[in-house]
Amino acid sequence: MASGEWGCGCGADCFTLDEDGFTCRKVLDAPEVWRVELLMHDTFLPSVNAFVLRDGADALVVDAGTSDDFNDTRLMRALLGLGVDPERTTLFCTHAHMDHAGLARELAEAGVRVVIPEGVLGDMRLLAVPAWRDEMVARMRAEGVSEAESAELADVIWDHAVNFETEKIAFSTVRAGDVLRCGRWGLEVVPTPGHTPGQCALWEPRSRTAFLGDAVLFLCSTCIGFWHEGDDPIGEQVATLGRLAEMGVEHAFLGHGLQEGSVSERCLANAAHHGRRSSRALAAIRETPGRTGYDLVPAMGWRAPFDRWSETPALTRWFLVSESIAHLDHLVATGAARREPHASGVHRYFAAE
Repeated sequence: MASGEWGCGCGADCFTLDEDGFTCRKVLDAPEVWRVELLMHDTFLPSVNAFVLRDGADALVVDAGTSDDFNDTRLMRALLGLGVDPERTTLFCTHAHMDHAGLARELAEAGVRVVIPEGVLGDMRLLAVPAWRDEMVARMRAEGVSEAESAELADVIWDHAVNFETEKIAFSTVRAGDVLRCGRWGLEVVPTPGHTPGQCALWEPRSRTAFLGDAVLFLCSTCIGFWHEGDDPIGEQVATLGRLAEMGVEHAFLGHGLQEGSVSERCLANAAHHGRRSSRALAAIRETPGRTGYDLVPAMGWRAPFDRWSETPALTRWFLVSESIAHLDHLVATGAARREPHASGVHRYFAAE
């Protein structure tokens, strides 16, 4: 294919978005759903999904990918190739991370109606302001992370937050339980906290179809970071996975990768995975009482090069440190461990008696 050429067929119900192999492909007939694969350039995940549901002249885009010079072209090419009328299209963002809301401005400026759950707006107001970045630094310092690394990790994740209000992107909000319409189809807004406090899925009960964002993934376990000291995002995630396991989802459209088997089984397996990691953390606390949170990170069973920690990309280190802190918060919230202040200002952990 010549450089710059796109729109070539790549099989039944599929067309290319560029010469690099990214495609727009139909993944479900009823409702009609198309997967748009977009680039991820700074994590271990190679791509992120946007989905387009069409019915007649109406369209619903679920998540908008990450802002990138190539992705700007890819997403708009997908919508053009599908014959989508922006004035008849709604964008729904499952959560407030850059890789799921990064191209909202482009769609809004093209005439697409942008809709987010009230919880996602709350996350945008919380996560994308300097005060939250400073709170992250303070919390990591309290867990024993150095001042320099705390600032580095806080900056790398803060850079991935999105706030439509400060960026002056026109949007409206929906509440949990509201139904978004796309032609004949009605999709319910379902809270799925864990990955972020306000994350929501869309659920179409007739076809048992769910657009899940990052609530559960098959490629890997969803990253769960700390929100505020005293919150329990691991507990929220496990509860979300339990609810999803009971919903009877047959067609799951995920933020990254594809469904690879039973959604219910994956949810239960992922909940058990979190339980095992918390158990490892508790065992390490019992083995050596009084360790800091940062000391406990390598004891939680991560497959990471701790012998080359400084060479590990900052975003990966953020995932490891923040989820480790979330597991410690979970142990404290459930009464399995206690967190004690130290004269140095760094927390120490002990098993509950």
